[in-house]
Amino acid sequence: MPESHDFFVAADPGTARARTRDALVREGYTVDDADQGGLRATRGSLGLTLLIGAWANDRTFHTRLDVQVMVTPDGRTVVRLLRGSGRSMVKGGAIGLARGNRAFEQAANAIHTVFAQAGVLTASVRG
Repeated sequence: MPESHDFFVAADPGTARARTRDALVREGYTVDDADQGGLRATRGSLGLTLLIGAWANDRTFHTRLDVQVMVTPDGRTVVRLLRGSGRSMVKGGAIGLARGNRAFEQAANAIHTVFAQAGVLTASVRG
């Protein structure tokens, strides 16, 4: 399972960051600013997830994703989606791991879609 997903976009970093935020909010995440212009997205309840583990549904199962927004030396904007801290396996065994994987893929698909629909996605690379 990939630990990151890079989106190369033909947009300035501020616009790319705003579109990424919007995509994650539509997926049910609370999105906060992070260090160096990044984003931290969380969904679900950590306490509830630790209490009931795998029985939490997709929206209540605690998920954290981190986003970095960078500019390459040749001037391209890159949005990197990263799995956040806290392993899903600890929060629900194999079912928790599957939920974490699904949440990551859904978020990556949402970000991909928002950039593709805007016509600014130039490449998408799973890491």
